[in-house]
Amino acid sequence: MQKQSSKLVAVSVGLFLLGLYCAGCASSKGSVSAVAPLQTDVSLGKYEKVLIEIKNNDNIQITASEKERILMQIIAAVKRDYPTRFKGVNEGGDDPATMRAIVNITQYDKGNAFARAMLAGLGQIKINADVSICDSSSSETLCRYEASKRFAWGGIYGGSTTIETVEEGFAKAVADCICGASEASKGKS
Repeated sequence: MQKQSSKLVAVSVGLFLLGLYCAGCASSKGSVSAVAPLQTDVSLGKYEKVLIEIKNNDNIQITASEKERILMQIIAAVKRDYPTRFKGVNEGGDDPATMRAIVNITQYDKGNAFARAMLAGLGQIKINADVSICDSSSSETLCRYEASKRFAWGGIYGGSTTIETVEEGFAKAVADCICGASEASKGKS
């Protein structure tokens, strides 16, 4: 009896450690693809501030508090991953030194925890957005990207992962859209 108990404890500890090891997967960075890349004659290096706003398509079911939470995670990712890029993030107005990032949520699916727990691939969590980088003064779109994050792990890890954790990885991808395009054009005049 004690032998079975020891095996059960060892398996439980092993599963717990595996869960900790894999914990980064849900919050790892999402993917980014250029829809309309930055033109060669345009420089984003002149922008000292960025205003980020979250919108959504009418058919997307997302609450104002969920949009606010995503906005806060994107702002945190920009400040953490690109600490020297902007002097101000969501501060100030529409002056010539401000770039606007419009994040239009095109898919927000919380998935199904029970389905994920039963089998990997079922009940996926999905977040997609079109990210437009615009000049704040003229409203001209300078470049556009698509950011997305999916999560489909199964088992206990899949069943216990929430949309909030997946939003962290999505926010990192959006920060790359905003700052990655900016970083690439810093050297242009």
